Amino acid sequence: DLALYESFNGIVLAEKEGKDIAACLGNKKAALLQNHGLLTVGGTIEAAVFWFISLEKCCQAQLLADAAAGGRGHETAKIHDDDAAFTYKTIGSPAAGFFSAKPQFDIIEKECGPDYMQ
Repeated sequence: DLALYESFNGIVLAEKEGKDIAACLGNKKAALLQNHGLLTVGGTIEAAVFWFISLEKCCQAQLLADAAAGGRGHETAKIHDDDAAFTYKTIGSPAAGFFSAKPQFDIIEKECGPDYMQ
């Protein structure tokens, strides 16, 4: 559910690059913009935010694991395809994305009041 956009040329000011990124993303919910960062989408703002936070945490954990393993002359242990598919099925749905981010938005509303949504 992740696309890799290898042609990122900086800030997307040109309509063509925006369309190229959208075409690369396709029906996926996230893209790595090579040498730049992450992009996520969702049916709700909550889902898109959850996918972004989750993907960013995964990237950080992967970088740390790769650095730790590489420092010892090893490679990281990869999870099995079945485990990855089960995880996706469990928390990869749009509803799971919405409900997983909802507490974050509840905290923001409590701290800022409902005006933050205006």
